[in-house]
This record gives sequence, structure tokens and C-alpha cells, in this order.
Amino acid sequence: MKIHCVLTAVTGAAAILLAGCGGPAINVAAKADIDRQLVSRDSTPSVPAPDSGVFKPMPLAVGQWVKFKVVDEKSEPSILTYKILGEEKGAFWVESVNETYQGKKLQKLLVFFGSRTDPKEIKIRAIKTMDNGYKNELPNSMVSMMEELFKGALSSLILDWKGLPQEDAFVPAGSFAGCYKARGKAQWGPWKSEADSWCHPAVPINGLVRSKGVGKEFAMELLAYGLTGAVSEF
Repeated sequence: MKIHCVLTAVTGAAAILLAGCGGPAINVAAKADIDRQLVSRDSTPSVPAPDSGVFKPMPLAVGQWVKFKVVDEKSEPSILTYKILGEEKGAFWVESVNETYQGKKLQKLLVFFGSRTDPKEIKIRAIKTMDNGYKNELPNSMVSMMEELFKGALSSLILDWKGLPQEDAFVPAGSFAGCYKARGKAQWGPWKSEADSWCHPAVPINGLVRSKGVGKEFAMELLAYGLTGAVSEF
């Protein structure tokens, strides 16, 4: 079964570890930083429709990054950022940063994706986490135990948009013509929902431009992205 543009490398089970531990208390400094990042931009670029026959995302490459605004059912915003930071023997260091009003949590995975056409080829070689400044690196024995938990989320990088309808999408990062639209299961941190998603091959890592919950108020939209310049926060 093809996996369409639902979400990205570390959004699913992996991001639960990032988002599920935060307490209810609002961190004033964290809230101010998120609100600053969400200030409206004066102008956004227009991205043309994909070339005919382009039904897959661009290859992963060191330096790529994407940043999203996520709004939960309580209308509280958070920011999710994904980065490709390095490559070791065919595996990529994929870092996810989850910024909420309660603080910042980070996860850094060394992932071998194989051909990127079969989720069964995914192998996780290292796991590092950081929770509001406290760092942790899992030993190799623990990585092997946790691998199956993370592979379900990472398999969403196995993307094929062939045969999907196309529709324009408008987000803070720009106007994207001819996005591939799909409906499927999505996870935003600990929240699960059926969602409509719009993807474009001009966007690195997962191609995601926006995603909207079906029957729930969850929403996700692209704030910014780049093909170079990703820097680790670990």
C-alpha cells in the first residue's frame, strides 16, 4: 500500500516522546518565543505547480529543514521543525524540535531509509533526546528495543503521489500551486486524526505544505523551509 503525504519522519510515535511529557504550566519565555515566530509575514513567494511526471519528494540531503505551525483542538499553537543534519554510511541524522507553551523537546535519530520505497528497509541506528535542556542518548541495546515503535512514524517518508488530485494551497511559507492532495491517518505529536494533506515536491523532507484534521480541529501549515542551513539544537 502506498503511503501518501500524511506527515513526516518523526511526527508519529517518535514525537509522542517529545510532546507527551510536557506539564500543563505555561512557560512564559517559551510562549513569547512561539508567538514571536508566528508573527505574520509581509510577503510570501509563489511556487509553481510540479513539473509533469514528478510524483515523489526531492531526495533527502544534509542541510534541509522544514518548520510548521500546529494548532491543537484547544486552539493552542506549537511549532514543529524537522532537519537533516548529517549522513553516516548512508544513514541520515534527522532532528525534530517540538516547541510548545510548556517548553522545548528535541529528538535526534540516525536513520537508514534504504531505497526510500519500502518502509521495511528503515533501520534506526541511534536515538538522542533533549527535554527542556536535559539531554539523553539511548544505549545501543535500547535503540534496538525502540526501533519498531519509531519505524511506523518514519515510514511516512515513503511517499508516492502518483494518481492523486492536485489543488493549490496557501500557507505562511507561500502559495503552492498544484499540490498533491490526499486523505489518510495523521499524527501530530500525541494527537491522532484522519486528515487531508497537501504536498509539493518543492518542499524538502516530507513535501508537506498543510494538513487539516477531518472531524477534529487539528491543523498544520508550513511556516518556512530551506534546502541548506539546518543547524542542530542538541
